[in-house]
Amino acid sequence: MRNHSFLFWVVLGLLVDGVFVSVTDEVKPVSVMKGDSVILNAGVSELQSDDMLEWIFGEVIIAKIEEKHKISINVFRDRLELDSQNGSLTIKDITNEHEGLYKVDIRGRSETSKRFNVTVRDVVESVSVVEGDTVTLHTGVTDIQRDDQILWKFGDQVINTDRLSGPVDARWRNIDQNDQTGEIIIRNTRIDQSGYYKVEINTISMILHRKLYIAVGVFSFDGVKKMPVMEGDSVTLQTRITNIAGDDQIEWTFGPQNTSIVKTDRENQVLVYNEYDVRFTDKLHLNIQTGDLTISNTKTEISGLYQIKIIKSTYSLQRSFNIVVGVSDRSGSVSGISGASVGLMVWAVTVFLLQEV
Repeated sequence: MRNHSFLFWVVLGLLVDGVFVSVTDEVKPVSVMKGDSVILNAGVSELQSDDMLEWIFGEVIIAKIEEKHKISINVFRDRLELDSQNGSLTIKDITNEHEGLYKVDIRGRSETSKRFNVTVRDVVESVSVVEGDTVTLHTGVTDIQRDDQILWKFGDQVINTDRLSGPVDARWRNIDQNDQTGEIIIRNTRIDQSGYYKVEINTISMILHRKLYIAVGVFSFDGVKKMPVMEGDSVTLQTRITNIAGDDQIEWTFGPQNTSIVKTDRENQVLVYNEYDVRFTDKLHLNIQTGDLTISNTKTEISGLYQIKIIKSTYSLQRSFNIVVGVSDRSGSVSGISGASVGLMVWAVTVFLLQEV
């Protein structure tokens, strides 16, 4: 006898007595900022005149549409709006009391059911970057569908990144948008790009607003931080980040090929070092609280480009450094560094904010 095993179907269509039944086991996660609004879509473009619809929060019917599109709202009356045409539910000025499981049932010529798990965040997440960094703002969408709409705003200004539709405002020329996820990548961040970024996500299941605050600072007055070091000494590349969480991912790379030299493996709670690059054997120390990388016993062969990438749930941050290690010869001069400043600087490590990552 054959043993059949089945996974849960996302949508199961059954024809019973002429009624099409659509059942889903999927619970759609919805994350929204306190005070914002969210629209939960019932999944139909238009209700029929004899359709009946119920929105259920936990075990309580909070709103419903009866025959001939008669609407009644039983709970959260000052915060809920129910669309009589498509059954979508709007929750306005959302608070923590609106957090939980929502279910919509539609009965009529066809029967459908959808579920949403709404979570409310109390604080606008903020990210501090340094002028010249690259930062990616995530949408939480993994694969945009044809009818999905994602709109980014800076304050109340729409960020236009579509160079095919015409000239892009000079303010947004350093911003690109990922076609698959809708996330935006801000390269070579500028001081004037500090502020609130908002995204409006409109999918077949929901309309969601998210908000993030970016603060752009500089290392020093001229945007370049200089650190003295000579061959054999240690140097620490400081990220100036203090809010790295336990589930954030950190990776340092070296050289133009972005060869990984050390990264965190949060799942196994270990650090993964590149054992095949002998230039860094027993020379690296990663601070998992700040992302700072210390390189001990420096040699000229480790001069070059260093990049750190920190991946969080709502954004990713990239920062770049260029190290030049000077060597003193017997006369006290420094090889590998030239120019009028050599007489004043016997050795130097210069950290540049690169134009691009």
